[in-house]
Amino acid sequence: MKNINDKNERAEEVKVAQERMEKFIKANYEGIHNVTFKDNYEIDPMGGIEVFGYYNDDTSNKFDGIYDKSNDKIMGHTIDAVRKKGCRDKDCNY
Repeated sequence: MKNINDKNERAEEVKVAQERMEKFIKANYEGIHNVTFKDNYEIDPMGGIEVFGYYNDDTSNKFDGIYDKSNDKIMGHTIDAVRKKGCRDKDCNY
């Protein structure tokens, strides 16, 4: 029973990480219309959840990001896209 509960809890945490990552990308980058997440993810020892995916239906437009659930924010990310003008010096709210 505990194993099933742990899997359900982890799945919910990954879903939250994906939702926050999508909001972050759309708030901070130009021309991002849709985001698709891959099934794989990584949870680091500190509890951060790294998610992977691509945007605008083009699998060559890859991104990844680490969601820090204790601070409810994206702590690190990699994406090959143009930042919105108002979000270049600091991350825009998402």
